[in-house]
Amino acid sequence: MTRSGHLTVILVLAFFLLVPGMARSEEKAPSFNLPQWGTEKRFSLEDFRGQIVVLDFFSASCGICFRASWEIGIDIQAFYEARSGNSHGIPVKVVAVNSDIASQDDMKAFIEETELDLVLNDSKGALLEDYGGSTLPYLVVIDAAGTEESPAPRVVYKEGIYEGVEGLRRAIDAISGKSRPAGSGLNTLTGKMQETDQHIIHEASLDNATLNASDLFVTDTQLKYRQERPTEEFSFALSYRRIDMDYSSRVYGVSRGKTITADHISLQGSASLDLNKTLTYTAGGGFYDGFQTYRALWLDQYYRHAFDVLNELTENIEGYEKADPRGYNISNSLRWEYLPDTGFAEASISYQHDIVSPGYDMGVEIVRLRDTYDTISSRIASENILTPRVRTLAELRVDNTTDRDVRFTIQGSLNYAIDDHWVLRLTAGGAKEAPNFTSKSVSALLEYDWHDTWFMSLFGRYYEDSSEIGNAIVWNAAAPPLETYQAGLGLRRQGHYTSFRFVMGPCFSRYDRRADRDTAFDQLYSDRDWLSVQAVFVHRF
Repeated sequence: MTRSGHLTVILVLAFFLLVPGMARSEEKAPSFNLPQWGTEKRFSLEDFRGQIVVLDFFSASCGICFRASWEIGIDIQAFYEARSGNSHGIPVKVVAVNSDIASQDDMKAFIEETELDLVLNDSKGALLEDYGGSTLPYLVVIDAAGTEESPAPRVVYKEGIYEGVEGLRRAIDAISGKSRPAGSGLNTLTGKMQETDQHIIHEASLDNATLNASDLFVTDTQLKYRQERPTEEFSFALSYRRIDMDYSSRVYGVSRGKTITADHISLQGSASLDLNKTLTYTAGGGFYDGFQTYRALWLDQYYRHAFDVLNELTENIEGYEKADPRGYNISNSLRWEYLPDTGFAEASISYQHDIVSPGYDMGVEIVRLRDTYDTISSRIASENILTPRVRTLAELRVDNTTDRDVRFTIQGSLNYAIDDHWVLRLTAGGAKEAPNFTSKSVSALLEYDWHDTWFMSLFGRYYEDSSEIGNAIVWNAAAPPLETYQAGLGLRRQGHYTSFRFVMGPCFSRYDRRADRDTAFDQLYSDRDWLSVQAVFVHRF
């Protein structure tokens, strides 16, 4: 490993070791007096004395709010009503608070779909700010049961990133109506729930994507299972790729044309654990078997072609070995919530081992090039919610591969909610690797939604690089400078338990094939017009 690689590893490990945790303490609940949506009746915090109050701050134009409000209605309001209160018999009341400007139609659809019981209106978001919120949805648990030592309602839990009802249940069940030991507060609510009260969410998905050109067809199918627990998450994904390609080339004056195929299979898994309220650790790993790209498959066929021709011209040409591409990877990452609900940093380090389909130097002496590579990668990212409508993400990645210089990649993205129904996502990035590789890309997506149920998107992407670096092949087989253009339309439906997404559009790849090129590779690096189609189905249970 180079000196730069060692430095990268040290910086990432230092980030892991130096990040501190963040504790939270209880606070007096700010009072309020708000009108009920659609009526002149008003409610104040005093109206809920003797109960546990869950404030669900939402916006009718927020898709995550839709999911959160619907699940809270079933898994909090109905759950505790059926049990006549929490584990100590204290009644639980969910109070939804509209915290954004919304049309009558949007609010009516949102309330009907989520079946909200009590909705208060605070379209300017003043109460949201009083409770320290800056994003939606925002959830607060208030102990208004009252005790002799603490008669005033107090905040015992806040959550700005909705990940299920587990945290809410822990907070609710911890309220006993009695005084607490000194020093108890929100940080004590991170303990595990009793096994009988654990709420487990399962999610299964099927993802199928295809790329189709005149001489090439690639299809990817992935089956994925994900499980969410109160402080843990697990996922497993099985993927299958099929490549069908027309091979055509001329080697040593002999032409060959045939259809070549290859199968690629991979298995990937990960596990995440909440170390405390601000730190989440994730470990992952997986393996694959088969050609990863159509380019690797074509080059393998080219060298078989060359050896077949040489054996016809000269007997007993040795040196060719059947390719058996495969590999495995492991990764570790740590995510830190450095600003409550609005600022996140993530650092990761991963190791990838690849056995590739190598090239051959067909000179005076035939030389088989390297076929094993090790890559150590590190990544640092920062995600910030600047306003309820603006979210940013900045990433830096460093890759250190055997026999290659270090590659640096930087990328930034902006997510901007233009209004209640329009969202714009912009992404730009670039990479650099000595001696002469550079790349840059930019993409944009515009999405419109109908009542947080149906979503339609229009997107475009541009990419270019100076030429691809590949140690496993000789210089004349390396990819020339490339430009790609992609556009498409997407349609998505988000339901309570089931959702699906369909995306389709053209993609155009253009190579700068210079005059001094080796024409044997013209088919591989020919300009292509692709059709990209993807369909994703997700079910939660």
